[in-house]
Amino acid sequence: MGRMRRDVDIGEIIPGGVLLVSYGQYSMGWKIGVEYLKQEIEKGAFGIVLNATVPVRKLFERAKSVGFDILNAGKNGRLAVIDMFNEQTGLDFVYSIETVDRTLIIPRIEKVMDEICEKYSLQDRTVIGAIATLDGLYELFGGKFLKSMMLQYLIRSERLLKEGYDHWAILIVNRDTIPKELHSWIISVSDYVILTEGIMDRTSLIENTVLLKSLAPGFSQRMFQTTVPAERLR
Repeated sequence: MGRMRRDVDIGEIIPGGVLLVSYGQYSMGWKIGVEYLKQEIEKGAFGIVLNATVPVRKLFERAKSVGFDILNAGKNGRLAVIDMFNEQTGLDFVYSIETVDRTLIIPRIEKVMDEICEKYSLQDRTVIGAIATLDGLYELFGGKFLKSMMLQYLIRSERLLKEGYDHWAILIVNRDTIPKELHSWIISVSDYVILTEGIMDRTSLIENTVLLKSLAPGFSQRMFQTTVPAERLR
């Protein structure tokens, strides 16, 4: 894996590794997860995005704000989107999932994953999966479903590694919208963790970025801070 800018370099991601990007309601930390995905796709990896928070069109626009053109990547065979909104987009790289029957959601996602793997010959490519976002899944289906889905992903991940698939995952979550206990559990099953928080006062917006957890040899926790000063209206 390549390196991000210094303040968000969490180290080398192991095969099957899970990177959690957790941000607060006043933070733009979600962009870090998108930047990681963009960087890996530019290096030749294939991306699979599970979209569970906004309609596909808005997903594309949010990624553009980070300089990542999902539409272009998808049309050029470098990315697929699994859409939990069941939209009819007319795009052959967007796979819609019917979510009425919750008991069938995980099997349907796995079926679509198998279709994507076959269509794009992913056994010969590094695959980066990204969930955008965990809090979107929580709002749609609840905490019990989210835990079950993540545990089944971890089991499937190990099987895919044994079958020769090189992959790792990015999880993005707005932690202010899910229970604290669930967030703690997500941290515990993640191998790499980046936390961001935006703090407002009368004179500035302070964004803290914490590199909390990594499997990289010699890793030590670090914290960085940026300040956006308040501008006076004229």
